[in-house]
Amino acid sequence: MTKILDSRRQYPLHTAAREGNTERVISLIQQGFSVNHSDPDLVKPLHEACFHGRLQCVKILLENDAEVNARNIDGATPLCDAASSGHINCLELLIANGARVNPVLLLSSPLHEAALRDQWECIDILSKAGANLNASDCHYGTALHITANQGFINSTEVLLRAGANVNAVKTHSTPLHEAALKQDIDFLGLLLEYGANVFARNNKGLQAIDLISSSTNPSKELLLYWMNTVPKLTYITRQVIRRQLGQTGLMNIDQLMLPKLLKNYIEHR
Repeated sequence: MTKILDSRRQYPLHTAAREGNTERVISLIQQGFSVNHSDPDLVKPLHEACFHGRLQCVKILLENDAEVNARNIDGATPLCDAASSGHINCLELLIANGARVNPVLLLSSPLHEAALRDQWECIDILSKAGANLNASDCHYGTALHITANQGFINSTEVLLRAGANVNAVKTHSTPLHEAALKQDIDFLGLLLEYGANVFARNNKGLQAIDLISSSTNPSKELLLYWMNTVPKLTYITRQVIRRQLGQTGLMNIDQLMLPKLLKNYIEHR
């Protein structure tokens, strides 16, 4: 008979997975405790192991047919938990075992979870595994909106290099609008170099420059410079090439028979 609770009405397999107690996990499975039963929040042992980075427990649970794409009450999968916590080894193992990087009917995604916590290495892994870089959450927008709003420059650069749409819209607000609120000149410069539209307006009809009040603010001066400067041909050409390559092409750029200098140019290196 399949077991879920112990004599104290606890979830021992969840606890063992959370604590990384591999011997206990194995023992409980051998005793008949189910790897796929949930607690009241629909959290399964695999969720616990992934959130806490218990790699060996993740392996054991998967070897015993744990549901790799199981969802908790909030819709989060084990991959979401690994991404949000930055547990790279768990993330890679889940993907190798069939975890969906783009869960069906899930508004938020593992990529959003990684972006919310500035887990740029997880973002890199997810993008290379085919995560939809431009998937939009109803609250946050795209992953790039999140990193721009939070000022996570490393995560932002990873997303941009992978091909995220720098002009993606969330209620008519672009990542450049989000970054303008932070008034971080380096961050704004990064977005502009990747093709951010300095003339885009939000749902209030405001451009990014309008969100900076001080006329002497360096960030405002930077935006004003871009508004009054004709882009160089090399800048325009790079944007066109990157759009044509798309996410898949950019991911496989090393396989193209191109001089290294040209590859570096396309990749902003």
